[in-house]
Amino acid sequence: ILMEDEERTHLLLTKYYNEVHDGILAYQSHTLGLFPRGMTQHARVKDNVYCASVLWALSLAYRRVNYDRGRTYELEQSAVKCMRGLLFCWMRQADKVEKFKNHQLWEDALHARFDYVTGDQVTKDSEWGHLQIDSTSLFLLMMAQMTESGVQVVFTLDEVDFVQNLVYYVERAYRIPDFGMWERGSRDNIGKRELHASSIGMAKAALEAMNGLNLFGENGSPLSTIHVDPDAHYRNSVILNTLLPKESNSKETDASLLLLTGFPAFVINNSSL
Repeated sequence: ILMEDEERTHLLLTKYYNEVHDGILAYQSHTLGLFPRGMTQHARVKDNVYCASVLWALSLAYRRVNYDRGRTYELEQSAVKCMRGLLFCWMRQADKVEKFKNHQLWEDALHARFDYVTGDQVTKDSEWGHLQIDSTSLFLLMMAQMTESGVQVVFTLDEVDFVQNLVYYVERAYRIPDFGMWERGSRDNIGKRELHASSIGMAKAALEAMNGLNLFGENGSPLSTIHVDPDAHYRNSVILNTLLPKESNSKETDASLLLLTGFPAFVINNSSL
């Protein structure tokens, strides 16, 4: 019976691997490990984080079998390459993070899309709704989960410092109107920024996951540990509970809230919601 179960598991994993290989891995950039959207050269941050999460999740499944044919490592490193590709793109815009921390101007926001081969920005600061707190928070949340599972994404203290800055970047989500999940702002799709429950909730989940996390894993020191302001986390929680079940002032509800009640945030503690 055990042999039959193991064989069945191998068949299922092979099926999933083939689907992931043909549907995701085949499109990964050889340079930065990013994934384009459709037939464009544009790599969107959220798309890429979800692609990395698929690769990482399948690698976790392969850890449970005796003979993985090298796929655990392949999938893990493909996910790491994608996450590091995004980190590389953002580190080239480190000056924006410093400006945003001081003034919270939407024109200083980190970009939400890049050229998937070169990592260059593909739109000007004011040509797109780049201020998407949920996007940056999703990246931090997935990085924390991957690190906790033993997959190292961050390699140097310079990168640790930048990730710490990203935490500061999203900590004030409770008072920073952004363009939201759909990158269009209010319900009218005219680019009017609002406080979005989905953005605040994703920031809350990221802060909880990042708090006290050592980005070097078991090989790290206090220098590679991320710190979160408890007051910022509390304020995000309060404002999130105030907004729910609405998504924003103009949106009575929205599909983006499903990301808070379930995967990937799991951040709603009130069962009635």
